[in-house]
Amino acid sequence: MQLLNEIKKNPTKIFGLVYPYILIISIGIGVFYLYKINYMEEATIPLSVPDTNVVQDLPLIMPSESITTDISSLTTPTPEMISKGKAIFDASCVACHGIDGKGDGIAAPALIPKPRNFTSKVGWVNGPKISGIFKTLSEGIKGSAMVSFSNLSPSDRFALADYIRKSFVTDPPEDSPEETADLVKTYHLEQKQKLPGQIPIADAMLLTENDYGKVYSHIQSILKNISTDSPKGAEIFYNVTNDKMKALVTLNNSTEWHKNQQVFIDIIINNINNDGFNDKVFDLSKNDWSTFYGYMNKLFY
Repeated sequence: MQLLNEIKKNPTKIFGLVYPYILIISIGIGVFYLYKINYMEEATIPLSVPDTNVVQDLPLIMPSESITTDISSLTTPTPEMISKGKAIFDASCVACHGIDGKGDGIAAPALIPKPRNFTSKVGWVNGPKISGIFKTLSEGIKGSAMVSFSNLSPSDRFALADYIRKSFVTDPPEDSPEETADLVKTYHLEQKQKLPGQIPIADAMLLTENDYGKVYSHIQSILKNISTDSPKGAEIFYNVTNDKMKALVTLNNSTEWHKNQQVFIDIIINNINNDGFNDKVFDLSKNDWSTFYGYMNKLFY
């Protein structure tokens, strides 16, 4: 009671009594924080994962030729082709022709004429042979909702034709060798296709640098010759050019002008002021053009 009475008389005394305890608690909290700070940083900063991706250059591929479509492999359907044909049919044909190929898809009631019933032997426009169905898929049927499916590759069109024949057509007729040959000829199915080659990027960059170096050296050599020449052609060149290097590069980018003076003139004036030449070319007389052409032709050969 005496202590309580003293606190009432002097309230600041309580601060002196509890201050040591507050200080001890604060120090304890600080020590705990310092002890845990490394752990908290480890928990919040993700570990650095080294980049293990290896950037590989393009492989070397030599140019080659291939046959666009191998008819020999497509005239005899395989299970893989039938499966591919079914996938195409389900995605693109069911809405009109129906799941069972009877022309009773959900869109059929709105179509005139009605979609083809593949199970019927009558009414075929191009016939149920491979060649006939391929023709229909390639060209569509005018006056009907049957549009061309030429956006499909030839092999996809063959796969679709094979699926239709196998799934819906009873005793489908076969094409004669002559009909198959005509199909190949009509749709250019065995044209050889040139496939470009591919070189590694590093090699391509090196070739580009080498090519540029050769062109630059060639242009520099021509420019040096012009600077030391005194013929009329050199005088004309200096007079009609704003950027001599660019003008020479313009002429170097084409070889067609070497045998035709008019082509030479067209190359210069068609992009005037952007190709290194200037408006003074329009002041050249016919004789000046002939002199200039002969001089430049001699330099580039």
